[in-house]
Amino acid sequence: MKVNRLFVLLVVLIVAAFFVMPAFAQGEEPPVGEVVLPTELEALLAAGIGFLVTAGLKSLSTLFGKDLGGWAAVLTASIVTTVVYFFNALLSAIPAAAAPSVAIALTLLVSILSAFGIHKTVKGFQPVRAKK
Repeated sequence: MKVNRLFVLLVVLIVAAFFVMPAFAQGEEPPVGEVVLPTELEALLAAGIGFLVTAGLKSLSTLFGKDLGGWAAVLTASIVTTVVYFFNALLSAIPAAAAPSVAIALTLLVSILSAFGIHKTVKGFQPVRAKK
């Protein structure tokens, strides 16, 4: 097991040294317009907030004895919209000199979250081993 981790670390370091570093060493900043929240992060926020709002309304439904299911979509949409506008407003306050760095950081965050999602999906495809 230890050899596999060492191999993965070695591959990551080689890729970083030969492919990622030259891209940053060119001295040119990537073209960045207005910095906004990436679509992937907006979708992740929407899913997380939707889950929390729905679970909260189900709890309130059992507490009050009324069906609040119709309000879930309305509350979820309003909260997601508010949160996305809030983060976009924060990102619009970034100085122009720092905009490329922030765009790269957000892209890195999306890449890391995507890698975790892909890993979880691929792991779900593996057959379950029978216990002996």
